[in-house]
Amino acid sequence: MKTTNYFKTLALIAITFFFANCTNPDHDDVYDESVTIDLTAEKITFSINKTTQWEGTATITGTVKNIGDHFSSGTGQQAIYLYERSLGTPTTQQGNLVATKSFSELASNGTLEVSFTRPWNSSSPAEGEFAPEYILVLSYDPDLFIDGNKNNDDTNHENDQIMESGIEINNLFRN
Repeated sequence: MKTTNYFKTLALIAITFFFANCTNPDHDDVYDESVTIDLTAEKITFSINKTTQWEGTATITGTVKNIGDHFSSGTGQQAIYLYERSLGTPTTQQGNLVATKSFSELASNGTLEVSFTRPWNSSSPAEGEFAPEYILVLSYDPDLFIDGNKNNDDTNHENDQIMESGIEINNLFRN
């Protein structure tokens, strides 16, 4: 009796494994090797709204651009993060998360933005002399690269992060 149950269990496992590894011919485009996905942390820009000569509101905007084929993925599998890192924070740390944006689609040559607005005093030590850095990061769920969907596999991770100094905000107050 135990031997019969053993072989039934073994057969069930083999059948499950077989069907789990079958591909669906209606979804061959998902496995298209010619697809090149490359999202890049393109730029961080600054703008200000002055209230006095030295004070105002600064807006920090991070832009991500798709420089590859159409990106298509599941909800919650990728996001854009914007961090503010104050002087003295170790460079091994990103700093404080100030803005985030989740997404699932990005057309070829399309862009997405994430922004953060804060008070700024270019005459204060914290902003004027020791301005924070801003870091834009593309983040992907680790399972993204093993899900069988080539339309969400970023092929170049070297351009998934950029950093800009807030000193540039102070320069806007001088103009």
